[in-house]
Amino acid sequence: MVGKVEPALLRDLKQSMARGELQHSDIGRIVRAQLEDETDLEMACDYDRSWIITGIRLSDEYFATVRKSAGQRDWQRDFAQTATPTLVAVARSLERSADAQALIMRLCDLLARRLRLKLIWPEDPDESNDLKNAIYRGCLDASSLECDYVLAGLKGITIVGPE
Repeated sequence: MVGKVEPALLRDLKQSMARGELQHSDIGRIVRAQLEDETDLEMACDYDRSWIITGIRLSDEYFATVRKSAGQRDWQRDFAQTATPTLVAVARSLERSADAQALIMRLCDLLARRLRLKLIWPEDPDESNDLKNAIYRGCLDASSLECDYVLAGLKGITIVGPE
């Protein structure tokens, strides 16, 4: 059964934050804020609560590691590794739509900003759209939260940082 975001995904996220699973999650707060602003997204028929909780937890773990080693690592790789589990989990939780893809792209920018990074998408509109489509398709087709196709797509974005 397909339902709106509020009854399932957002509710599960709020409950996980209240119960302590994601209580101190920086990334969980980012996702929650974005979902609270959405009204037109539909839940995927095969929505699985564990994907969103586990995806955000993995991203939080990577974020903690990256933040502690600022200036010592490869930001391109760090961003991709941090963002991928959350992007895959959110995309897989929602029905395929232009609104869902736009949400995933906003989350890319917000997660980069949280890492004090700046994403520079290709200047050519066709190249930029192809890259965004590839990232979104990779998220939808992912069979794991750390999908290589999504990692590779995210590495196609030029990343400047830390700001």
